[in-house]
Amino acid sequence: MNFRAPHHTEAHGMNLVPLIDVLLILLIFFIVTFSMSQREKDLNISVPAADSGAPKDRQIGEIVINIARDGSFKVNTQMLTDEQLGQRFKDIFAINPKQAIIIRADEETVYKNMFRVLDLCYQAGLYHVSFASRSPASAPAP
Repeated sequence: MNFRAPHHTEAHGMNLVPLIDVLLILLIFFIVTFSMSQREKDLNISVPAADSGAPKDRQIGEIVINIARDGSFKVNTQMLTDEQLGQRFKDIFAINPKQAIIIRADEETVYKNMFRVLDLCYQAGLYHVSFASRSPASAPAP
């Protein structure tokens, strides 16, 4: 007498476990990519080294102005002229007068390029401005 149930070898549908695994891996990839894109660092800019240049935690809503060697401004990967940047600062001031602005200027840029951004901040009424730097340990060798 055979008490075992007969084994069926035919499939009863699609196996969802591999599909869920792939979807979770894609989700993790997009979350990591999105968080890295929020850092707003132009890799072509080498900021100057300073003793107090320790990496700091970014605050939500900070606006980073990247100033290249040639004096061009980049905000959120978008090149802006002086007039466009001034208008953007005025719009920001209308929304939040205490908005934090971070200036990431290349160490080879001319001082007048940084001063142009500072002047535009002053004209718009934004006074919470800081400069990005790095620690001397991470400075490249000459």
